Amino acid sequence: MDTSLGQRIACFRKKAGLRQTDLAAKLGITQTALSYYETDEREPTINMLVKIAKTLEITGDTLLGLEHPERTAGNDIEFGLLLATRKLNNTGQKRALEYISGLTELPKYTVKLEKPA
Repeated sequence: MDTSLGQRIACFRKKAGLRQTDLAAKLGITQTALSYYETDEREPTINMLVKIAKTLEITGDTLLGLEHPERTAGNDIEFGLLLATRKLNNTGQKRALEYISGLTELPKYTVKLEKPA
């Protein structure tokens, strides 16, 4: 995402279905302060960035525009897989990867990709 921090805050706020006044109240700041963040007139502190990310239920990396799309969970299931693998030791993680890789070889479990024109 090639946008400013303020633009990302506004974008994720809108995706969450929140008005500025709603998010500001949840953050314990004024709507004016949030407006300054969203228009890049002021930068939030690190603590406020963490609070914004948590309130919008996104990662700090997402808020800062640092995530790589190929390395980010695309949905709740992918995120659940990530959390589950973190509970495994190195051997368990290798086995899980082998199992999932095997599933990708079976047509009934794979996503049908559109062929480029």
